[in-house]
Amino acid sequence: MAARGRDWAAFATAMAVGVGGAAWMASTWGDVKSGNGVSVHRETKSPEEIRKFWTPERLKRAEPVEMPAWDSCEHFPTLLSPNCW
Repeated sequence: MAARGRDWAAFATAMAVGVGGAAWMASTWGDVKSGNGVSVHRETKSPEEIRKFWTPERLKRAEPVEMPAWDSCEHFPTLLSPNCW
């Protein structure tokens, strides 16, 4: 009978750890998903239309934009990513 009680205690502990871990992961996922500052824009024009748009004059006037750097370890919980250990 005592062994059955230990089995239930081990099971309850494992379930509590699992549920707690899932809740922690869910609570930090919003920061991971939106915290990198990167936006995506899908171009609907054909490659020919894009080449026609970028005339030599426009290419000369174009200025580079600083790209945001994303550090995966900065936003992602370190326990979930082996690269951040």
